Amino acid sequence: MQRRENYLYVGMDLHKDTHTAVLVNCWNEKLDVIVIENKPSEFNKLAKEVDKAALRLNLSPIYGLEIAYGYGRSLAVWLIEKGYTVKDVNPSLAYDQRKSAPMMKKNDEHDAYCVATVLINQLHTLPDAKPEDNHWTLSQLVNRRDTLVKYGIRLKNGLHEQLTNAYPSYRKFFCEIDRKTALYFWKTYPSPGHLKGKTAEELRAELKAISSNYTKV
Repeated sequence: MQRRENYLYVGMDLHKDTHTAVLVNCWNEKLDVIVIENKPSEFNKLAKEVDKAALRLNLSPIYGLEIAYGYGRSLAVWLIEKGYTVKDVNPSLAYDQRKSAPMMKKNDEHDAYCVATVLINQLHTLPDAKPEDNHWTLSQLVNRRDTLVKYGIRLKNGLHEQLTNAYPSYRKFFCEIDRKTALYFWKTYPSPGHLKGKTAEELRAELKAISSNYTKV
């Protein structure tokens, strides 16, 4: 059984740009605060500071990361590869710890302290952090897809707005404004003035060539 008094507890509050670490002993006493940028070149700085404090106190460092597969994934992977013990702290546990205080605080240092106290209280039940590449990769792909979909919707809405000014009846001759033939037409004839001198037969032949003979005009 792991003895709580043998460890230096490092609670981590993780963000996109920076990580905040609070060092705590088994009596919940805050010993130090370390803030690093979220990049691999800073991870070694964190480990050195923690190791120095652990050596001075004759303790073994143990890290608690809130959502180790999110913003802290790179740090979790780095720490595990270096042989450190890393625990995955569920955000709801840290939230309950914050809520238990007489006056609820919300800042990076206090959040990291709450993670550290959860790490102390649930040392024997918290799972080891296991950042899974498959989970992370899928998450990145889903986020990328969502971004592209939102961007596409904004572009399409912008095109609708422009077409309303140039061709008020555009919905009658192009059901879908982002098809190949429609996009060609908007680009080539951005306003009715560009159709001057163009006959219906000429336009039909032109659009039919673009649509590989599928245009019904």
